Amino acid sequence: MINRMVHLRLAVITHDLLMVWLAWVASFYIRYSIWPMSPTVELWSLEIALVLLVQGLVSFYFDMYRGLWRFASVPDLMNLLKSALVGTLAIAGLFFLMNRLSGMPRSVIVMYPILLVLFWGVPRISYRLWKDKYFNLSSDSIPRVILVGAGNIADLFIRNAVTNRSCHVMSIVDDDVKYQGTQLRGIKIQRGVERLPDLVAQYDVDLVVITKQNPDANLIRTVVDALADGDCQIRIAPDPDDYDSNLANVNDLQPITVEDLLGREKVELDWQKVAQFVRNKSVMVTGGGGSIGAELCRQLTRFGVSQLTIVDHSEYNLYAIDNELAGGPTLIRSHLGDITNQAQLFYLFKEVKPDVVFHAAAYKHVPLLENHLCEAYLNNVIGTRIVADCCDQFNVSKMVLISTDKAVNPHSVMGATKRLSEKYCQYLNTISKTDYVTVRFGNVLGSAGSVVPLFKKQIEQGGPVTVTDARMERYFMTIEEACQLILQGLVVDHDDGILVLDMGHPIKIKSLAKRMIALTGQSRKIQIEYTGLRQGEKLFEELHYANEELTATEVDKINLAKHNSIPTAQLIKQIEQGRTAAVNYQHRDLKVLLQKMIKEFKGNQLNVITSGQQSSGKNN
Repeated sequence: MINRMVHLRLAVITHDLLMVWLAWVASFYIRYSIWPMSPTVELWSLEIALVLLVQGLVSFYFDMYRGLWRFASVPDLMNLLKSALVGTLAIAGLFFLMNRLSGMPRSVIVMYPILLVLFWGVPRISYRLWKDKYFNLSSDSIPRVILVGAGNIADLFIRNAVTNRSCHVMSIVDDDVKYQGTQLRGIKIQRGVERLPDLVAQYDVDLVVITKQNPDANLIRTVVDALADGDCQIRIAPDPDDYDSNLANVNDLQPITVEDLLGREKVELDWQKVAQFVRNKSVMVTGGGGSIGAELCRQLTRFGVSQLTIVDHSEYNLYAIDNELAGGPTLIRSHLGDITNQAQLFYLFKEVKPDVVFHAAAYKHVPLLENHLCEAYLNNVIGTRIVADCCDQFNVSKMVLISTDKAVNPHSVMGATKRLSEKYCQYLNTISKTDYVTVRFGNVLGSAGSVVPLFKKQIEQGGPVTVTDARMERYFMTIEEACQLILQGLVVDHDDGILVLDMGHPIKIKSLAKRMIALTGQSRKIQIEYTGLRQGEKLFEELHYANEELTATEVDKINLAKHNSIPTAQLIKQIEQGRTAAVNYQHRDLKVLLQKMIKEFKGNQLNVITSGQQSSGKNN
C-alpha cells in the first residue's frame, strides 16, 4: 500500500514538473514565433532548472502532489490557478533579482501561467471524466460518499464499492496523525471531522459512512452533530466479516440508532452470582408486559428459574410476552390482573409461592397523572403496598421495587407516589424477614410512552418534533442495560439503602431531537417546535437526594444511596388515610396528605380537580 502511494505521488510530481517545463518552453516558442530574428529557444538551461525548482516548491506548498485526479473538481482547478499565479510571481521576482529580467520577454510572464493551468488542468479533468464514465458515476442513482475512518474497514468498503459500483467514495476523513498526508486506494485521507459540512458541500455528497470498527459514541455524536444542519444521511459500515460472505450494497447499510448515539460502555457483570441466586426458584414479575417488565422476563428465562409468573393488567401486553416466551424450558404462568386487587394477589401468591418478586407495575406518564391523582395513588402506592405486604405474608426471599429518578425532589404526582412507594418498602425492610430492594434509575430508551418513540413518530410524519424546553435534560440508558443492572441488584448488599444506577451524563432533549432528525438526512425539512414545560415536569432530574450519602458498591454502575432517616410506623396510618381519600375521590384531601408524607413534593404545581368535578367523578 505504501509503495503504491509513493509511486502515485512520484507520477503526479513528474507529470506536473514536465508540464512546467512544457509551459515555459512553449511560452518562448509562441513569443519568438512572431519575432523574425528570434534567438534559439533552449530546451534546457540553468534558468529552466530554477523555474522547475521554484514552481515545484510553490506547488508543494499548495498541496498539489496528492494524486486526486480521480476527484478533480472546481476547487482543484482554483488550487491549480493559485499555484500557477504565485509560481509565476516567484519566478519573475527571482529573475528580477538575478538579472533584472534580461532576455525574458514580458509576454512570457503572461503566457506561462495560462499555459500551465491548461497543461495541468486538462489531464486531470479528462482523467476524472474517463473515470466517471468507466464507473458510470455520472448516474444520479449512484450516491457520492465520504468515509469517516481509515483502515481495514474503509479499504474493504472501497473495494466493495468498486466491485458492485454501488457508490463513489469521494474522500476519507480520519484525525489519526498516522494517516496525515496519506491516501487509501488513491483517495486522499483528510483530517478534521468538524470539516465534514464543507467536504459534503464540496463533493456534493449524499452519504457519510463511519468506517471505524466498533466506533465509540463520541465519534458518532461528533459526526451526527457536524452534519445536523444538512440533508446528508449517515450510516455505519458493517463488520469486516460481512464483506467476506456477501458484497453489501451501500443502500443496505443499517442506519445509526439512538442506542448508538448513547453508546454506553458495556459492563462486565457477575452473572454467575445472579444465576445461582435465581436458579430453580419461582419468580414473579408484576407489570411483566411493560417495557422494563418484559425485558426482565426475557433475561430471567436465561438463568434457569423453575417458574416465571407474569402479572399485567394489559391483555395485549400479557399475550405478547407470553407468546414470546412460550415453548422454552421455563414454566411460564401469565395472569391478567390488577395489583390493587388484594384478594387476587393473595390468591396468586398462595398458588405460585414466589421466592423472588420484581415489582415493575406502575403508572408513569407524568403530565397525564397530574389530572389523575387518585388513580396514580391507588396504583403506584396502594398497589405497591399490597405487593409488598404479600411478599411479607408469604415469606418471599426478596422483593425488588423498580423506582425512578422522578422520585427525587418530585415535582409531579408520578414522582411523589413513587417516592412514597420507596419509603414504604424501606419501612417494611426494617420489620420483615423479606429483603426489600429498591432500584432507582432514569429514562430508558424506547420504553412505551417515552420521548424516543414519540420523536420517531413525529419524524416519520414529517415533523415538527416537539420539545418542551431547550434547556431540558434527562438521563438515559438502554432497557437491556437497565434490566441487567436490576438483576445484579439481587446480589448487592444494600444495607437498607436505595440502589442507584449510574446513568452517566444527562443528555439535552433538544440535542437528542436534533440528532434523531439528522440521522434521517432531513434536517432542513423537519423543524423542532418548543411547546413549554407541561404540568409536573422538571428541567433537570436528580438521581439521589442531597442528604442521601452516595457510595459505590462492588458492582460497577450500581451505587448505594443511604437516607439519614428511616420511615416509621406513622407512615402506615398516613398511607391508609390516603387510600380512603383516593377511593372517595377526595382530591384536595389526598393532595394535603401526599404533601405531608412527601415534604419535598412541590405540590403547589399540582392541578387539583374542582369539587364539581369530584361530584361528577363519584357518579361515574
